Amino acid sequence: MSKIRLGMIGSGDISRRYFEQAAKLEDVEFVATYSRKLENAERKAAEHGVPRWYDDYRQLLDREELDAVVVTTPHSLHAEPVIAALERGLHVLNEKPMATSFEDCAQMVYLAEQQGKIFMSLPYDQNPAMLAAARYLDEAYIGKITGAEAQLSLPGPPRDNWYYDRSVSHGGAVLDCLVYPVSRIVALLGPAVSVIAEVNTLIPNRIVGGGKRVNSDVDDNVSLIVEFSGGQHAVIRTLWGMSLKQNNTILYGRKGTIALGDSGFPLVIHSPDQPLPDAESVTWRGNTDCYVPHATIAAMPNESMIAHFAQCIRTGTQPAQSGRQQLHVHEIMFGAYRSAETGRRYKLTTTFDHGDKLKPDIFDTRSDFI
Repeated sequence: MSKIRLGMIGSGDISRRYFEQAAKLEDVEFVATYSRKLENAERKAAEHGVPRWYDDYRQLLDREELDAVVVTTPHSLHAEPVIAALERGLHVLNEKPMATSFEDCAQMVYLAEQQGKIFMSLPYDQNPAMLAAARYLDEAYIGKITGAEAQLSLPGPPRDNWYYDRSVSHGGAVLDCLVYPVSRIVALLGPAVSVIAEVNTLIPNRIVGGGKRVNSDVDDNVSLIVEFSGGQHAVIRTLWGMSLKQNNTILYGRKGTIALGDSGFPLVIHSPDQPLPDAESVTWRGNTDCYVPHATIAAMPNESMIAHFAQCIRTGTQPAQSGRQQLHVHEIMFGAYRSAETGRRYKLTTTFDHGDKLKPDIFDTRSDFI
């Protein structure tokens, strides 16, 4: 079996995990790196045993015999290399956010479908706890779904580079952090129908790593209400202003609750009416009848991002989180900006096939007594 040959477009800190993941796979190799500064591309290549490096990603695309590229450039520099790679018939794994405009995101998905190529855009939510949580989205455990909440909040990026400069980043917490909780909610509950949001800059004068003072003009305080077709609301937050990190997802049902990454547990199911077999009984947020299904989590697949991407290339199947799904995630984010600007609810125009992950009746809270 021939190796899948990858090019790395972007040579910053984020690229390291992809090199490390690929090094664990026998059928994947990076053959070239790119950075706008040639010395950075050369240094990254030397660190990971990559034979060639470039300061022009077009030359990398045209000169190397590639199967695919991984794009890890700063947010505002995703669109051009992704589109260029797809136009050349290459598969693409793209870091989050997909791009800094909805139009560019839509163009990427259109090109991938037109070319028949694999387009994998992060976040990547196919981790064991998330996959296990989906198993318990069932009326037997939680009843009808009534709502959800999720957040990724933290003190703020410690580095003083492009994160706090809108002219470079084209956005702040929405593009950098909100994408994660939105992606988790959508992956679990399926497509939404609208979003209403408040977005602002709460802390314009910041003290960051090493005590350096910086002026920020990016959004750092974001609250969304995302509505689903059954009338359920998901409240989704990102705040660059906390003294700690909060990164959790909670799904509410009429009879139970599913919590991911909350209070030190990877996954907790509160299920008073239906105890979970082969699960650890715990107290969560002061509530009994709560369970951690360790065996179910351990039984879930645990592919790395690169491994999943490579498997998709070899089988010709799109990622578990398809381009259409991640386009929907990004429309929610850009719709949040629009809603905050206009003070009006933004109606979503995209959707995706959620498959048979959820029975439609689990959203029906209005046709019977519950």
